[in-house]
Amino acid sequence: MKKNILCILVLLLCSCITKQYKNGVPIRPHQYEEIQKAKTKQEVYNILGSPAAQNFVGEEKWFYYTSEGEIFAFLDPKFSKYEILSIGFDNNDNIKSIVLRDLKNKDIAFNTDVKTTLPSDIQLNFFQELFGNIGRFNTVGQ
Repeated sequence: MKKNILCILVLLLCSCITKQYKNGVPIRPHQYEEIQKAKTKQEVYNILGSPAAQNFVGEEKWFYYTSEGEIFAFLDPKFSKYEILSIGFDNNDNIKSIVLRDLKNKDIAFNTDVKTTLPSDIQLNFFQELFGNIGRFNTVGQ
């Protein structure tokens, strides 16, 4: 009985360990200087590789990010470093804008007045979601 309680206590304590993490690819100072000198999309690709994200509405932008922090148990992560590099391009694939933001520059504003509709933006009610796939699949032998 004591062994079971000890095992449960050890498992509970192990689940509360703080875990360090890093996401994204850090943008080194020499890479940022090279991007400042770059003129085209291909040059940016050669320096940083493919972007972590791209926008699909408006002017084309590439986003690169890096984040570092720690997670304690199941709580939200605490960021010690979070940088987003956004590079905008014009219609001729030339660099239009370069913006580097971090935790100190929280000037990212979201426009909640405009709803962007995508082709996959399908509105289903509860029953359509629950029973929507009935009859869509064939059996293997048919």
